[in-house]
Amino acid sequence: MGKVNKLAQYKGIEVKVAKTLATDEEVNQQIQAMVAQSPTFVEKDGEVAHGDMTTIDFEGFKDGIAFDGGKAEGHQLEIGSGQFIPGFEEQLIGMKKGETRDLNLTFPENYGMADLAGANVVFKVKLHKIENKQESELNDEFVSSLNIPETNTVDDLKNQMKAHIQSQHDQAYRTNVENTIFEQLIQGSDVEVSEEDVQKAMEQHIQHIKMDLAQQGMQLDQYLQMMGMTEETLKQQLEPSAQQQAKFELIIDEIVRVENLSTTDEEVDQQIEMIAQQNQMTKEQVLERIQADDLKRDFNRLKASQLVLQSAQVSE
Repeated sequence: MGKVNKLAQYKGIEVKVAKTLATDEEVNQQIQAMVAQSPTFVEKDGEVAHGDMTTIDFEGFKDGIAFDGGKAEGHQLEIGSGQFIPGFEEQLIGMKKGETRDLNLTFPENYGMADLAGANVVFKVKLHKIENKQESELNDEFVSSLNIPETNTVDDLKNQMKAHIQSQHDQAYRTNVENTIFEQLIQGSDVEVSEEDVQKAMEQHIQHIKMDLAQQGMQLDQYLQMMGMTEETLKQQLEPSAQQQAKFELIIDEIVRVENLSTTDEEVDQQIEMIAQQNQMTKEQVLERIQADDLKRDFNRLKASQLVLQSAQVSE
């Protein structure tokens, strides 16, 4: 185990951190991006062309028999979006409203469903509507179409956007303040970390990465392959953060000891109750995954961290 040779003065740490205010330029950039992502569709006569939005019914047949998942009505398809298998969108070009057409296509060899991979199929398509995609105009009508509560005019949208951007800056400011205080605490302390401490912090980092990836439906090995990395190179990247985390935990645990901070069984019980409610689990299920002693340690660390943060002197 590592040890703290010298603990920095942890009460009344003085830091200067700049605050950022939302600018009109930021607001306008965000709103222009919003306009670009919400195009207007205007119905047109004539033939389907690349870039048009079509409304179609379709049904797919393999060897004359309709296959599962190959049918839809009133489906909106942008020509050139690559939403459908190769050839589907291209063969719609030149169709007119009300027309029906048979598309002779072949599913890709690597298609996800084995019975359709590489298969020759026919899609029967009926075209109901052709629309041109145009950039929307920023006006009160556009703002109303976004259906944002209490936001009906361009000025409303600008005010809402400014408040949203400011809240992001404020959150970044709070995080920056905390990081600056804790960095000063670490720099002012003399700490020896053990390899075991660093490895434990490393595993925590990797666990967080796995959880973030899982929310995106991705495994760690898929992510590493996509980034052209190995688990070893990932660990090399995480080494400095793991070192800092290990030092910080030793310092915080030392503050817990010096301040004689403690967490009662009642506080732990309340925490377990909260975790159970948030995850729709019973208290027993929570205790199968989390040890009460670990919760006590984490709660003590939280109290020590808050003591440091709340006593700090922050100026802009």
